[in-house]
Amino acid sequence: MSRSINMLAAMTATAEAMGDLTATNAATRTLVVPGLAIGFAAATAVAQDTTPAALHTSATTHGFVNERDITVSHTNHLSIDFPFGPTPVSLDVSMTFISTHGGSNFLSDYSLSGLAGPSTHGLF
Repeated sequence: MSRSINMLAAMTATAEAMGDLTATNAATRTLVVPGLAIGFAAATAVAQDTTPAALHTSATTHGFVNERDITVSHTNHLSIDFPFGPTPVSLDVSMTFISTHGGSNFLSDYSLSGLAGPSTHGLF
């Protein structure tokens, strides 16, 4: 018997930087198969300026998966500011990983009997 389970994974990542020299990067990835949804998001923002008052960095990540039998989620955020010296620097990094599985076994939905030899016939 096979049943259809709708899985969903949605990820967001944003990075903002303000200063004389700036760099930002944001990326998301998702994988959804029957019974399994995985999402990953990462964002980095770095800024360098001649005055500490003009510096601003922000990196945020969020994730969502529809909850099944087992759901795992982990988010890390790191913010470092070096306000001293001739060129102050600010850095923000954020990463989110989330996954869920259950409600369907995607391997049991496929027949493996044609893949095995006669010695293992009946095991699958």
